[in-house]
Amino acid sequence: MQPYTHRSPVLNAMIQVSMAAAYINQQIDIAIVDLGITNVQYNVLRILKRHAPEGIARIDIMRQLVEQSVDLTRSINNLVNLGYVVRMRPENDRRLVLHHITEEGSAALSKIDPLLRKMLSEIEGKLTVEEWLQISELCVKMQK
Repeated sequence: MQPYTHRSPVLNAMIQVSMAAAYINQQIDIAIVDLGITNVQYNVLRILKRHAPEGIARIDIMRQLVEQSVDLTRSINNLVNLGYVVRMRPENDRRLVLHHITEEGSAALSKIDPLLRKMLSEIEGKLTVEEWLQISELCVKMQK
């Protein structure tokens, strides 16, 4: 299928980057569907795993999410209900709420990892290593 080309190369690039991101998110959704979590919830678990065992505040989770316009509180509530996350208040500052990944949450991530590796290997072959590096560099450059 030939993509529609706009007169504006900027608009065309923006549309193609958005479509590529949607494709990648769709592939991640397919990989995690059996766990009953969303892409955002997967990313929350991934962030919490990086911050274990100390835990992390909601605002700091939000800063690390790719998609920052989500209803993070609802996503975390669902993860708590699934037993993947717990909230704790530190003794030295009862105003603060830290989020921690549970053993069940870590187990869920370890089930997802092979599925994501398979998905990555399927996507990886679509471009050369140099092209993947170039896309990454261009995306970073665009965000500056």
